[in-house]
Amino acid sequence: MITVLGIIVGLWLLTYGIPDLLWHHAQWGGFQGTRDSHRIALTFDDGPGADSPAILDALMEFGVCATFFLVLDHAERHPDIVQRMIQEGHGVGLHGVQHRSMYLLSPWGSWRAIRDGVRRLQAISGSRPVYYRPPWGHMNLVSWWACRHEKLTPVFWTIAPNDWDTRRDAQQIANHVTQLALPGAVVVLHDAGGDRQRTVDALKVAIPKLLKLNLMPALLSDIPRETSEWRRIWTWWETRFTKAWDVDTVASSLGGDPILRLGRQVYRGPSVRFGNGCVLSDKDMIAEIHFGNAALAQLSKTATGGLRAFHAVLRGLTDVAEVVINDPKYHDVQALGGITLLDASTAIEKLGFLRVPVRGWKKWSMWVYLTWLMTIYHADGWHTWRRFFKRQPVSLLMSRQELQTRYLHQH
Repeated sequence: MITVLGIIVGLWLLTYGIPDLLWHHAQWGGFQGTRDSHRIALTFDDGPGADSPAILDALMEFGVCATFFLVLDHAERHPDIVQRMIQEGHGVGLHGVQHRSMYLLSPWGSWRAIRDGVRRLQAISGSRPVYYRPPWGHMNLVSWWACRHEKLTPVFWTIAPNDWDTRRDAQQIANHVTQLALPGAVVVLHDAGGDRQRTVDALKVAIPKLLKLNLMPALLSDIPRETSEWRRIWTWWETRFTKAWDVDTVASSLGGDPILRLGRQVYRGPSVRFGNGCVLSDKDMIAEIHFGNAALAQLSKTATGGLRAFHAVLRGLTDVAEVVINDPKYHDVQALGGITLLDASTAIEKLGFLRVPVRGWKKWSMWVYLTWLMTIYHADGWHTWRRFFKRQPVSLLMSRQELQTRYLHQH
């Protein structure tokens, strides 16, 4: 028998729980930039505040633009800061009339917060906002409908370095941003709600690193939206994989998109003897090599993608050598390696890699993983299943000594 409590719980789930799961956590319908872009969005919440001018100064120092999501109660107290944001080329979006979770608002209160916020922000800025970020990312059924009615695009985030946490210093914030940085990513930072000096300091570290990774901070309106739901889902997974496995993107010393990424992993497998006499044993540390998926997508657009991948890896190995040999994080790795299905797998052996068969469950799990990855990012999409169906994963390994001899200081 349906009880009053059951009806209340059902209505709450329909109005608050399920919508927040879909739009906040799954970010369904929210903004995400395409991986084919060379841009990344820096966004700031909760302002304007006392530290907003310092953040604007830091952005001006590097000549980059950002998008500020404003709380109207704050913006109306600091219209001069809002005007400075606009005059310096930054975007402004709605963050709410007050910084209040949609869980704490009634359906009518949710509607009014967005409707009134749009009109009040338009009065301050002189133009109607097109982007909306709910406080804490919380959405409910009515706030979603209000966004559609007001023609607002919800914006959540790809990277959240928690700069509001007083336990995090500027270096930790900057490292979080640059490690997870991907083309089209949205970074959420804050320009109010506490002392934001560490955010200012973090920007001065992070922006040069982003530029070195060929990622230009840009307005949301200048970044093309991702239209593939599969890529959106994979980006969600890849960001979490990068953080969980502590993967680093290796900047290209020649400019352009980074080709290679590195993670520090424990080698699991039979002992491998390299041609120079070095031995890799089970449980030794290796630097595991990954392709940057944005670069992979670009390389796959022509029939010569395998050859281009070969030359891209050749160029990137000098940068990898600098990181593996000189970065303390990789001081104990005994080899560099990775698993691939790419056309250039045989040619890559000429770069100094030893070809090692992959067997057992790892072989088939990696075949599924890599084939699925190529399906998502390859220019031919689902047609790649035919191409990769008969291929076998191959592990390519190079000793630390070989990497140093061949590639260190070879720029």
